Amino acid sequence: MEKFTSKTTGVLKHISTVVVTLKKFNFQPEYNKDFKKALSFLNKYLETDEVQTVLFCSIFTAYFDYLERPFTLMQISDYYECNPLNVLQYKDKMQELLEKGLIEETDAPDGMNGKPFYKIPNYVTDAILAGDKISTVSGKNVKSIQTFIRQTERLGDRRVDSSERIDTLFRAIENLERSHKDVKAIEQLKKIIPRIEDRVILYDTTAGMINHMNSEVDLMVLINRVTDEGPARMQLAESIMNETNILFKNELMQFENKSTMMESTISLTDKSLHLLLGDEGKFYEKKLGEKQLKSHEKIQQKELFYMEENEKEISKLFASLKQDNFVKLQTRLEERKMPVGICVMFYGEPGTGKTETVYQLAKSTNRNIFHVDIGSVRSQWYGETEQKMKKIFSDYKKLCESAKKNNDNMPILLFNEADALFGKRREISGPGEGSRTDNTIQNILLEEMETLPGILIATTNLEENFDKAFERRFLFKVKFKSPNASVKAKIWKSNLAWLTEEQAQTLAKNYSFTGGEILNIVRKTTMDEILTGNLPSFKEVLDYCKNEKIKSGAEPIGFERKI
Repeated sequence: MEKFTSKTTGVLKHISTVVVTLKKFNFQPEYNKDFKKALSFLNKYLETDEVQTVLFCSIFTAYFDYLERPFTLMQISDYYECNPLNVLQYKDKMQELLEKGLIEETDAPDGMNGKPFYKIPNYVTDAILAGDKISTVSGKNVKSIQTFIRQTERLGDRRVDSSERIDTLFRAIENLERSHKDVKAIEQLKKIIPRIEDRVILYDTTAGMINHMNSEVDLMVLINRVTDEGPARMQLAESIMNETNILFKNELMQFENKSTMMESTISLTDKSLHLLLGDEGKFYEKKLGEKQLKSHEKIQQKELFYMEENEKEISKLFASLKQDNFVKLQTRLEERKMPVGICVMFYGEPGTGKTETVYQLAKSTNRNIFHVDIGSVRSQWYGETEQKMKKIFSDYKKLCESAKKNNDNMPILLFNEADALFGKRREISGPGEGSRTDNTIQNILLEEMETLPGILIATTNLEENFDKAFERRFLFKVKFKSPNASVKAKIWKSNLAWLTEEQAQTLAKNYSFTGGEILNIVRKTTMDEILTGNLPSFKEVLDYCKNEKIKSGAEPIGFERKI
């Protein structure tokens, strides 16, 4: 008796011995020494009983004799030239082989009828050829989405190498899906994406991302792998570029780079990753970088001064966004079936403290800021701007979910200098896509603001262009005006503590500066102090004030008064 180990040898020899004996005696073998030895070895190797072993060896050999074409129990009787009843009586044993993962049930080949048809799974063949113990990779251990994706990729590679028609790949992957019917993710996906043609696209993209750790997949490489040459290839390319494909409609796939068809790349969405991989999906998510997400801990605390008419409303906003109050507010709004998101608009002249107020609000309420780069959202490619806008809200909602799960404070979604986004919508009168895209973006904004889970703050300088449709979406609308003399004096004194009260009042009364312009002058005085080692004189501060405004000809336009 050969010694059985986890790394076996001579498996094919023993299978051949069993099948040759069966064939010689038309499936009614004499139990000679060689047959008994082979059967005993294979019983241990396959972890099967004698009947299961005989059936498996028969299917394994016939499958490859028939060029890997699926077949029925009746065809096994033809193979042995025996009475069909001799084989059909073991139908229950075939079911046991299926449950062990040693064979798979599959569709009938083209032009053939009758069910069930059977085939040998690739992982079983691979293990036998390598001399590995099948039980280490079969049964429950192989019925996972990870092994499924690896096997779909191998099938795709083989299809490309052999130039087989794409229908061959579709049938093979449908068979693979059936053998993984207990994998929850696959069954869920089949309900969402009914066509195998679309599921194969998703599987192949997944393989590129999780098997090769690619963050994105070349669109044309993918299309060539999952289609034959001809109209179907162009139809698929068009549906993806227009984002009308079901994978985009169900938010399972997204563009990473959308340009020409030859240069575009795509990836799985977080929704898709979680659907397929469950909790493991988080390991493949793209993390928001420091450029987008600013920690409240890195914001420098500053004292801000407001006009009297703004002070009360801003104080109320600061108090509302303190965590305890914010939770109570959202709970009450939810009970009344009202939108729970808090949307805020800061509008007014440049340099009046809109953006800095957002930062100080984040600092005082321990909230990070998810800063939207408006410029990076807009794209020359049809559909990409809208997709990027949707992804912003998708990413923000994910941050809110994570914060809620970890008992952290929800971050602030900041649209800074958002004039173009919240401006008046345009009439569409021509064939151009510019106005259409702007209006689509605004429709996305309006819809997302209704279901916002957290806090959105937008700042804008051009309130006269503000679209009225957005007004009711903003709970707080705060207009920032240029500070009066009293507020300006406080700003001067706060930033240049060495000024006397009289000097601060003089600067406030004689120069019509915004807070931002005052800070420009403060920065210049700081530079002088570093270079000379001395505080600048009041006269030097006055000189900086005279040159702060851009002059037209010889006359200053800085609202300067004679001192």
